[in-house]
Amino acid sequence: MISLVEALAALAEYGTMSKAALRLRVTQSAVSKRIAALERELGRKLVEPEGRRVRLTPFAVRLLARVRPLMADLRDALYGETAAMKGELVVAVSESILASWGPRLFASCLTALPDLRLILNAHSGPMAVERVRAGEAMLALVAGLDRDELETRHVLEEPMVVIPSGLQAFTLGGRLAVRTIERHSETWRCLSLRLPRLASQYHFNLDVTATLQTFTGIAQMAIAGLGHGLVPLGVARSLAVPDHQLVRLPGPQLTRPVSWVMRTNTAARPLVKRFLEVFADEAAVVEADFAGFH
Repeated sequence: MISLVEALAALAEYGTMSKAALRLRVTQSAVSKRIAALERELGRKLVEPEGRRVRLTPFAVRLLARVRPLMADLRDALYGETAAMKGELVVAVSESILASWGPRLFASCLTALPDLRLILNAHSGPMAVERVRAGEAMLALVAGLDRDELETRHVLEEPMVVIPSGLQAFTLGGRLAVRTIERHSETWRCLSLRLPRLASQYHFNLDVTATLQTFTGIAQMAIAGLGHGLVPLGVARSLAVPDHQLVRLPGPQLTRPVSWVMRTNTAARPLVKRFLEVFADEAAVVEADFAGFH
C-alpha cells in the first residue's frame, strides 16, 4: 500500500506519469499500474486527464492531505530508526553546499565518528527539505531558516559575493546587474527578504536581471565573461577564484543562512545529536574563515 500512495504523491507533485516514474525510479507502466491498483482498492477515481498532464480528483487531493504526514511518520519509523541503529545517517544536502565547503565538514565528522556511515544525496534546497518532510532523508543541510512543522537549527552565515564578469575589476555605483539562483530556491527566499533591507544602505542598485538553476553554472558564466554573478563565497572559492578578485558588497554583509532541517523525533536520536555536535564544531571553523573575507 505504501508504494501505491507514493505513486499518487509523485503524480501530484510532477503532473505526468513519465516524471513521476523518474522520481520513483520505476517505469511509467509501473506508475500507471500502481495508480490503477489504488483506485481498485479504494473504489474511487483518483486521477483524470488534463491535456498532456493528469490531475488529481478532489477525493485524491483530500486523501493525500490526510495520509502524507502518516506516510512520513511510517517511513521514519520503519527506515529511519533502523538506519540509526546501524549507525547510518541519510542526509540530503543542497547542491551548492556539497559542491563547495560541505564535503570537508562531512569528512571531518567521519574522522571524529569513525563508526558513522553517511549516505549523502545532492538536491536543490526545496527538494532536500521535501525529502525530510516525506521521511526519505533524516536530515537536510540547506539555505534558509524556518520550516513550519520541521525543526530547524542554524549552522552558519555564508557571505554572498559578486564574481565580476570576466574577472575584470570595476567600481561599484549606479546599477549593478547580476545573475543569481532561480527564484524558487531556498537561497532566493533569503535574498528576497534581506536585499530590500540592505538596499537603502548601499549606494547603488543591485538588480537581478537573470537567474540560473545552479550556482556553479552562474559562477562559470561570470568567469567566462557572460555577466556578473551573485554566488555564495564557498562556490567562488571552490572554483579557485581568488578572494581579491571577488566583489564584496559594501556596508552590512549580504549572507545566506545555512541550517539543518529535521523531524523532531529524528533530532532526539543519540546518533543524530552526536553528529550535529561534531558538525557544529567544524562549521564554526568555516564560519570564522568566512568572517575573515574582506
